[in-house]
Parts: sequence; C-alpha cells; structure tokens
Amino acid sequence: MSQNMAYYNDGYNHDFTDEDAMRLVRIAASPEYRPHTCRWIDSGTACDGVIQGLYFPTHMRECHSIFVVGQDSPRFQCQWEGCSDTTLASKDILMRHIQERHLLWRWNCPNCGMVFLGKVSRNAHHALCGVSNK
Repeated sequence: MSQNMAYYNDGYNHDFTDEDAMRLVRIAASPEYRPHTCRWIDSGTACDGVIQGLYFPTHMRECHSIFVVGQDSPRFQCQWEGCSDTTLASKDILMRHIQERHLLWRWNCPNCGMVFLGKVSRNAHHALCGVSNK
C-alpha cells in the first residue's frame, strides 16, 4: 500500500492508488484466496463444503481420511467425485493433484502474467522472467 496514507474521519483511505487496487485484484484472483467446493466422496456422498484455498489442505486432513492402498509402500487414493486417478505416491502429491486437477488452480507469473498449470512450473519460469508488469 502507499507509504503516505491519509486517513479521514470517514474510515476510508483516500490515498489508495491504482497500483494498490491492482495488487488487491491479483491477491483476490489467486487460488489461495478463492473459495472452492470440495467434491471428496465420503460414504457415497460428495462433501460440498466451500473452503478458501489456503485452508483446503486443513479441510482434507481434518474432515476426510486419506486412504492407504498398500502396506509396503503407502499409496494414497483420490476419492474426488469422478476421478479415475486411483493411487498417488504421497499426501503431498495427492494434495497437488486435487489443487491442479480438481480445483483447477492456475499460477500467474507476477512479472509477465503468463499462466501455468502448476506452481513448480510458474516458480521455475518466474526465476528467469525479466519482464516487469508494473
């Protein structure tokens, strides 16, 4: 936000710039802050909980059990409605699978605005991206 904020008795920041507004739009549009509907199947019924992206891993941990598919090397089963990817190698891969495939999270480069399907791809691009979108 702007360094020289002027406050008036009406409670509004009258020094709010276009740059401040664009920063808030980028934050609001990011998958971490958007609400998402959970379609995890428990007892034959989809959850239907609406959860902010940041809290989705907590929701999955606290509200839905992770199904282990083996004894020797644990595999995790996706129970998302309509999903055909039955086993994944770890809880982290399962959560990334849910975010990228089912919640359709997309990651924008903060420099150039290019959209990526995965956070890892975006981060690799961002490390080399010299374009400034400011």
